[in-house]
Amino acid sequence: MNQFCETYIKISRENLKHNAKYFKDLSNKKLIAVIKSNAYGHGLLEVASVLKTEADLFAVASLDSAIALRNGDIDLPILVLNPLNIEFVGIAVNNDIMITISSLNDAQLIEERYKHFEKKVLVHIKIDSGMNRMGLKSIEEYQAILKFIKKSEVLKAVGVYTHFHSPHNIIYSKSQQEKFLEIYQSIPYEFKYVHLCSTSATLNNLDIKQSTHVRIGLGLYGLCESNYVKPVLSMYSKVVIEKEVKKGETVGYNANFKAYQDAIIGVMPLGYSDGIIRKNTGRKVYIDGNYCDIIGNICMNSMMINLPQKGLTADVEIIGPHIKAIYIAKHLQTITYEVTTVLPPHIKRIVE
Repeated sequence: MNQFCETYIKISRENLKHNAKYFKDLSNKKLIAVIKSNAYGHGLLEVASVLKTEADLFAVASLDSAIALRNGDIDLPILVLNPLNIEFVGIAVNNDIMITISSLNDAQLIEERYKHFEKKVLVHIKIDSGMNRMGLKSIEEYQAILKFIKKSEVLKAVGVYTHFHSPHNIIYSKSQQEKFLEIYQSIPYEFKYVHLCSTSATLNNLDIKQSTHVRIGLGLYGLCESNYVKPVLSMYSKVVIEKEVKKGETVGYNANFKAYQDAIIGVMPLGYSDGIIRKNTGRKVYIDGNYCDIIGNICMNSMMINLPQKGLTADVEIIGPHIKAIYIAKHLQTITYEVTTVLPPHIKRIVE
């Protein structure tokens, strides 16, 4: 973490809790808080420390993140969503971490490798209802894996889930609901966790009565298209150099900005190594009541903005209440996920 850099991120505790409560109330289900990819760039432990009183389970993408949570004194249940190398299953078990399995072969390999373990391997079974990424696809596969687990002294199935690939498309989504239910209901089994709905799926009312939890990521951080959630992350930096630029002079690499009149340029200590990729050039930042353009090619560790005047000392808002992630995503021609997940861990994060 860069303790002494002028660039920093603020995380709103109040907004994060508000969003978590909103999705619990909306769905009338328990909450699986998805905090993978450093909590979508917000900070893994920072977010977990706030949500540990709101969530029922934390979902992460990797065992490394799960172990980091345990080392950070997070004792809530944790699920690793991505497939886990057989070599590391024992580490997960010893740290009370649940894993995802997608085939009978997964179960058989774990059974053989860890048959002498004293503790059970707790698993969530992933059903592929149409995403064609991970998960089993047929009733036969599902029944075979459950029958195997029922006889196993090593494995215990505690969860089952799927994922909607197009939650704004009712035809695709209804088809996935039906596929999931067809497979899930083909053999009786008591699961503690049954989960289908992501943020968009929850907002689009795609849940089923048989589910127990909603699995919320983007909505927790206020990055979705909803009037009822609040953005959690703001990013700031400071102008560390003011420079006068004469009409006709250029700014930055490749001279792709030329001043059409005399100007005041502000230089800030952040760049594409801090997650502000070069395509941000041309968009706005906010300082002391003024919207200012990012000019010139963004550098690895610095960037330039066009200031309205000298002597502005306020922090520059890179992302925040005046410069929303949704606006940035539209400028970058991408999705809000990419605006925050690229913000690296070395930037200091302040929860307040």
